[in-house]
Amino acid sequence: MQGSVDARSRSRQRVEGQREHLVGQRPPPPTRRCLCHHPAVVEEWADLRVMVDDIVRAGAAEEYWWSDPDMRALLHGLASDDPQSVTMGLSYLWGPFIECPNVFRPTVPAVRYVLALLGRQAGDDTKIRSPHGRLRPLRGHLLTWLGYVADEVGDVRVREFVELAGFSPLESPTSAWHAVRELRPQMYDAAAAFLDDPHPGVRLEAIAAAVVLVRVPELAVHRPHIAATARAFLDACTDPVRKRWAVEAFHEMGSAYVADQPVPTQPASDRIH
Repeated sequence: MQGSVDARSRSRQRVEGQREHLVGQRPPPPTRRCLCHHPAVVEEWADLRVMVDDIVRAGAAEEYWWSDPDMRALLHGLASDDPQSVTMGLSYLWGPFIECPNVFRPTVPAVRYVLALLGRQAGDDTKIRSPHGRLRPLRGHLLTWLGYVADEVGDVRVREFVELAGFSPLESPTSAWHAVRELRPQMYDAAAAFLDDPHPGVRLEAIAAAVVLVRVPELAVHRPHIAATARAFLDACTDPVRKRWAVEAFHEMGSAYVADQPVPTQPASDRIH
């Protein structure tokens, strides 16, 4: 598909530009957060390496996806204790996995990798600046990315894809869209784990990601809890920017809110007018 090829070119240009802005050189070798040789630590790092390998293999098999030669090192950098490596890894994470309206196959193992990283982020207060200029702990940035991915495979995006391509990305049972959608319950659990995080920026990103995820019928049961959490955050928040985002989240959880409904796969009945 020509659109996929164009998306791949734009993604490559953006990622290369971000990396040159950061350091203008190859990423440094990632360093471990802990030099401990405890079996649990060794097993954790082995699991993370397997996940990165899965991303690399999925990228090699994706026809319309540009594989960065430094991809493995960049992704491993997200798990390091070196701020520069983490920053470069975060910049790469925002690059090639989704280029609207395309959702590429490596996005699936990338979501699993981010979920694993979030599982080891509690209590880490090291501040990282995102490609968008936000300074907060890495777990906040990872939650932002999860919310973005969840939104990009939602029903609204499916309809936009149909408008552009003339067919639904859900028609194929092996579509990456299906695989990412199947991970939404785990994505919600990851976001919910940080709803009481001590850092307000992280709490807000957890709420924002959860708001996106509870749009789907199978997670709609959590909407009252997310609404209450957004309300509590709004009442306690004094920062005007965060307060505005909390207001938007709370309003989406209001009584008039309707969860996403299953989207027809036939283009004729799936048009936006």
